[in-house]
Amino acid sequence: MMTEELQLTDEQYLRVLRKIEATITQDGFKVSCSDCTVVGQKSTDSNCGFCNDAYTDEDMALFPDQYPGRKSMKYRQKSHWCPFDMRDKSGILGWGYGCFPECYLFRHLGKRDWNLALMREMVDHTVEVAR
Repeated sequence: MMTEELQLTDEQYLRVLRKIEATITQDGFKVSCSDCTVVGQKSTDSNCGFCNDAYTDEDMALFPDQYPGRKSMKYRQKSHWCPFDMRDKSGILGWGYGCFPECYLFRHLGKRDWNLALMREMVDHTVEVAR
């Protein structure tokens, strides 16, 4: 496979951002995150970030022959930031490691004090930049 085939297109990226936006603006929405700490089985997911495989459509699946059983999303391009990724977005730093350590959602997991208004602003800003 070519690198481009493994990455989301700009259109697919915007589609996921719109899904995130629709999720967090639902009445009664509550953030849900999980961080697996089992050695050898590291995985994290949330109900409203790019780590939510439920946002994966068939054309976005990294393994389309295994969809819908396996909904792993294609990789994001370097310009495709998750709205909750708090890393430096200048393009110089930030891509040497995963987003989990700098994720707004997971930084607040222990306290569960997410600010939904701020999260909406983060998504709006990311959509605006992506256009």
